[in-house]
Amino acid sequence: MARFRGVLLVLLTTFVSFGAGASSEIVIPNGTSIHFKILRTISTATAQPGQTVPAELTAPIVVGGRTVASAGSPAVVRIRNAESSGRIGGSAKLTLTLASVTLANGSTVAVHTSSYSREGRAHAKHNATYIAGAGVIGALAGQALGHDRNATAKGAAIGAGVGIGAAAATGKFDFTTQAGHRFSLTLRSPIRATF
Repeated sequence: MARFRGVLLVLLTTFVSFGAGASSEIVIPNGTSIHFKILRTISTATAQPGQTVPAELTAPIVVGGRTVASAGSPAVVRIRNAESSGRIGGSAKLTLTLASVTLANGSTVAVHTSSYSREGRAHAKHNATYIAGAGVIGALAGQALGHDRNATAKGAAIGAGVGIGAAAATGKFDFTTQAGHRFSLTLRSPIRATF
């Protein structure tokens, strides 16, 4: 009987050890929302496509009641598109995606997510205000000085040129996305990990 208990104890210990050491695969399905914040400010004046920005999860990723990645876990954002604002035309643009996440098991996995995009202010209204305003002032000055149609036209042309210069001097509309800004993107393909 004692021998039977000894064999049973060895089998039980082996079974428990084997069960504790067994790993299982977890799949984070596509469509899962990932909530995170960036840890460094991004400016369209300096950002470049392909550049990465550190981030961290703001909510855990939970699958089947199991926390696969904790809030506060490191993540990396990749800038897909960044365009700075032109002086006369061309709005600033920024597109980013989540590139990787560190899971609860310590592994860092690449992820494919939806994108966040933002476009800056348009130049049309700003430029039109400067150019038209300066053109009108130039026309009035030409009329006052020359007292004829040609002087008015020349004054308007000179004024519009000054307006274009003023619009160019004041026309950069880059924007920043501040550190701490929160995002929620969706997985486009599942993540498989062993725990």
